[in-house]
Amino acid sequence: MDWFQNLNNYCERQTSDFWGEPVNALTNLIFVLVGFVLAFKTKKDNLCLCLSVQIIFIGVASFIFHTFANRLSALLDVACIIFFGITYIFGVNLRFLNTSYLVAILLATLLIPFSFVISFLTVITVGEINGSSWYISFVVLFLMYSFLLKNVFPNLSRALFYCAPFFVVSIILRSTDFIVCNSIPLGTHFIWHIMNSFLLGALVWFFYKSAKINL
Repeated sequence: MDWFQNLNNYCERQTSDFWGEPVNALTNLIFVLVGFVLAFKTKKDNLCLCLSVQIIFIGVASFIFHTFANRLSALLDVACIIFFGITYIFGVNLRFLNTSYLVAILLATLLIPFSFVISFLTVITVGEINGSSWYISFVVLFLMYSFLLKNVFPNLSRALFYCAPFFVVSIILRSTDFIVCNSIPLGTHFIWHIMNSFLLGALVWFFYKSAKINL
C-alpha cells in the first residue's frame, strides 16, 4: 500500500496542491480553539484536560489530512478520533458508572470492534454513505450511555441524548458532500467540522460539569 498516495475524497479538492481544500482545512481551527478554551476551563480535572487536548489533536490531524490528503494523513485523522472516543468511554465508565479501571479500559477498547460491527450493518442496509458508516457507532453509543445515566446523571444523559440527532445531521452533511458538488462546489464537509467541534466541546463540558457534581 502506498501511504503517500494522493486522495480526492471531497468536493472542494480540485487539485493535489497543499491548499487544495482551504475551507475544509481552515475550519479545523475551530477544533483547536474549542480545545484550548476547554483546556483552560477544565484544567483542574486531569481527564477533562486530556480530552480537551485531544480535541486540539483532532483539529491538527484533520488539518494535516485536508492539506496533505494521503492515506497516512487519513489514518492519523481517524486514529485521533478513535482515541478521543476510547478516552471518553473510559471516563464515563470510570466516573459515572463506577466501574474499576480494568473494566473501564476493557469496555473502552471495545469501541473498535463495536464500530466495525455497526459499520458492517450500516453498509449492508444503507451503503457506504461516503465512508461515514463507522460513525454510526457513536450515535448508538450516545443513546446507550444516555439511557444508562438517565437516573443518576440526568444532565449528562440529556446532553448525550441530544448529541445523537445532532451527530446524525452532521453525518448526513459529511455523506452528501460529493452528491451536492454540482450545486455546491465547496461541498458540505466543512459544516461537518464546524458541527463536530461544538459537539466534542459539549461532550467534554457536560462531562466536566457532571464530574464536579459527582465529587
